Amino acid sequence: MRKKMSSSSNAVVTRRHFLEQLGLVGGTSLVMTAMNSWDLMAGGAQERPHLTGKPTKNKVIVLGAGVSGLVTAYELGKLGYDVRVIEARDRVGGLNWTVRKGTEHQEIGATEKQVCAFDEGLYVNVGPWRIPYTHTGVLGYCREVGVPVEIFINEAENSYFYYEGEQFGSLAGKRLRLREVKADMLGHVNELLVKAIDQNKLDMPMTAEDKDRFVKFLVSEGYLDPTTKTYKAIGDSGRQPYDTNALLKANIGTRFRSVPLTDGTQAAPIFQPIGGMDQFPKGLARAIGAQKISMNTEVISVRQDESGVKVAVLDTKTGKKSELTADFCAVCLPMPIIAKMDIAFSPEMLNAAKAVATSNSAKMGLQMKRRWWEEDDQIFGGHLYSNLPLGEFSYPSTGYFSKKGIILGMYANGPVGNLLDATPAQRVEHVVSNSSKVHPQMRTEFENAFGVWWKKVKYSEGGYATGSASARREQLSKMENRLVIGSAAVCPYSEPDWQEGAVSAGWQTVKTIHERAMKA
Repeated sequence: MRKKMSSSSNAVVTRRHFLEQLGLVGGTSLVMTAMNSWDLMAGGAQERPHLTGKPTKNKVIVLGAGVSGLVTAYELGKLGYDVRVIEARDRVGGLNWTVRKGTEHQEIGATEKQVCAFDEGLYVNVGPWRIPYTHTGVLGYCREVGVPVEIFINEAENSYFYYEGEQFGSLAGKRLRLREVKADMLGHVNELLVKAIDQNKLDMPMTAEDKDRFVKFLVSEGYLDPTTKTYKAIGDSGRQPYDTNALLKANIGTRFRSVPLTDGTQAAPIFQPIGGMDQFPKGLARAIGAQKISMNTEVISVRQDESGVKVAVLDTKTGKKSELTADFCAVCLPMPIIAKMDIAFSPEMLNAAKAVATSNSAKMGLQMKRRWWEEDDQIFGGHLYSNLPLGEFSYPSTGYFSKKGIILGMYANGPVGNLLDATPAQRVEHVVSNSSKVHPQMRTEFENAFGVWWKKVKYSEGGYATGSASARREQLSKMENRLVIGSAAVCPYSEPDWQEGAVSAGWQTVKTIHERAMKA
């Protein structure tokens, strides 16, 4: 049973008590707002390890030039290790992949090859595409290795809500502007709060001056009429506000908050490297040195004994086989690849790798003849919020007012119908036909597309690791003699579906190898 508040005008209101009551009135978002204003909200990322000493046995092979592998090689190099990175692809980055004109991709088991036909200068990030400001590991390296970044517009007030289904009542199948939905919801709430304050029904020990200041805030924040204290719809002239009950029934109000989160996909601000997300791993690769990275080199087997590690490799361009030796080996590869490798891990380690599930991530970029989302709808960045079978549909945060652009027509992290086994043309039709319900320009302005389903990407066979990170980390992070896994799936903090997790895994791997090497 809720404790009754004291009605005494002399009651002392503490911050804790105030926040409790604020939460009852406005929920978590209002509490977060108050705590931020008092500097009570704080968050920080762990720092990279500060290691010293140079071991006698310091030759390391790093398998994989994804973000975790590059971070491992970069930090070991700074400690004086003799490092060599082995990468099966013809590019660095792993899941960090930016597709541009001329990019070729043939899925596992497919006969058809996609060749990107985007115009010069246009691109789509088919892996990670945004960096929250709290991801200080990634942003710190961007600063350190000279990768300029720009703001990523994660929410645009002019973007739309669009939901299909009877459960959405009168709003089903209608385009609703985000700014109008937010204003209508908050305006009606603020109107009710003003009425409650005027009638002294909030049971809060506030002075007349306090009430006056609070009402002025609600009037301003909720677009209320200063005289009548009632809400009038913002937006197009003469527009009637959406029915509050209908918005609540449609559950639309859960898609926005008064204060952005400090992490995850709703954090703000969010950044992106200028020119594509792959500029980040390319910057790390430059800092490591091209001579230390062997591309198009596939691992055949990994052996180890008390004297060192032997890695048999295949040059996929020439077909030549060779053997590399080192004191230690960091295996920074996707779990599906590790699980089926010929590698000298224990059965326990390989079973743990096999048990890690990976996301069924997919992305598709579509080139448009003109930037109709800007010209026709005044949308600049942000996303479409819908229940269409597209996952996330997003507008570019770059190239404003230029002639053409790339729409992220689909970003899914789970099954989307039978698209995994569909042809590229069938996938494009799925995206165009569904998104045309909101944007009819999709059909007439579409030029070409490029899609990636990570379950069918060679050397990946899946997106990011899913499931409980803490449960798998205990086994997978162990060093077995001279071998250690350094993939993002074993990161000690941050979720592995972010690049920050890969950075964290790299730091952990460097620390593990260095501690082992100093004892050798």
